[in-house]
Amino acid sequence: MPLCHKIAVVGTTPDYIDLLRKKAPEQLLFITQTGLEKSDRQEVLPAQEEMLCELSRPEAVMEQLKKHLKNHSLAINGIACFDCESMMLAAYLARELNLSYHSLQTIKACRDKSVTRSLWQQNGIETPRAQRIASAPAAMAFLAQMEGPCVLKPVEGSGSERVYRCDTALACETAWYTICSLQKQTDVIMETFVEGNEYSCDFLMTPQGARPIRFTRKIHSPIPVFGTIMAYELVNFPRGNISPKNFERLLTKAARVLGIKRGICMLDFIVTETGASLLEMTPRPGGDCLPWLIEKGMNLDILALNITLAAQPAFKFQPSRRFSSLVGLRIHGHRTGILKAIDTSRLMPDNRVREVYIKHKPGHMIQLPPKNYDSWNLGHILFKPSPLISCEHQCLHLLSLLNIDICHGKTPPNGGTRQPPKKSQRTMEI
Repeated sequence: MPLCHKIAVVGTTPDYIDLLRKKAPEQLLFITQTGLEKSDRQEVLPAQEEMLCELSRPEAVMEQLKKHLKNHSLAINGIACFDCESMMLAAYLARELNLSYHSLQTIKACRDKSVTRSLWQQNGIETPRAQRIASAPAAMAFLAQMEGPCVLKPVEGSGSERVYRCDTALACETAWYTICSLQKQTDVIMETFVEGNEYSCDFLMTPQGARPIRFTRKIHSPIPVFGTIMAYELVNFPRGNISPKNFERLLTKAARVLGIKRGICMLDFIVTETGASLLEMTPRPGGDCLPWLIEKGMNLDILALNITLAAQPAFKFQPSRRFSSLVGLRIHGHRTGILKAIDTSRLMPDNRVREVYIKHKPGHMIQLPPKNYDSWNLGHILFKPSPLISCEHQCLHLLSLLNIDICHGKTPPNGGTRQPPKKSQRTMEI
């Protein structure tokens, strides 16, 4: 029997599995954490499309994958990963299968923020001054030394999960204990707080250099969870003291320093008075509502493109930043409980609204940060903003038109589903 070639998608969330299957029917083999098949899954996939296993042991995953491929006459011709926590496993499998993907060293450099900061600083790339902190007193000492606000965050993480701005010694102590209570290690990253407007971008890295694909301005939420992004606004280029050519050079240098040679990557950065201060670079496309925003606003399916590049690394693609001005507005649960319903009847008649995506079904269990950053993300709204009103005010107005019904309780109502306990994952988040 001839082998059926598949692109392996390593570790992802149920909503992405459903989404990617539609984009590349019968082309993918999902390597999925056991337990997710019992959560918000529409269906259990056949063995030709999914291998369920414990993802924490790479060698065991590789052995199980060899048997799975043999038993079902499959072969892997590419590796893709959309989940930060699974990139190390993806790099390991790619190495063992002799497939194109980022090296283990590159993934380590990107995942460990202290390594990222050190490499960038050594190479003259502007980034916040940072230090690895292993105790609350050390955090308080760093704050005193910097004489200004600081930010505490996990050594490894993604998006804005468990990120805290600290202006006082007490805030430092509280943030350190909060972060460490949700992880096995006692180390956190502490860095200086940088003033400016925050942006993110996706870019294509090739041996010739980096080319930006999209830019979005981050609109921060007024809710008291520091770092929470309320919305993303598609923009042509960040406003500030930086030129497109200089930014491309900076992108190329920053990626090469981390060992990134090829692929679609994401960068978070702050535009300051003097240029750009880089925060985080991740060798995957931006998640959360960004793929929908890019597809609607730029007519570009960045997830499908990433799958194509997994099997055809030398695929020729020339990024074009022509776009329609749109905003991706995130929908968050307002309290812990069980999702009963999301009523969009007052929202849909608004002529600014282009698309509403509800991520979870009734019965979904919501937990608030810092316990879980995935479960409270309920979906998004894509809208075309009016030029006469600030995006921030329009976001708050549109959210006010939603009625999110969350009931108390620990067990879902009849017919509902409840997610199994798991650590917080990237929630399609940037």
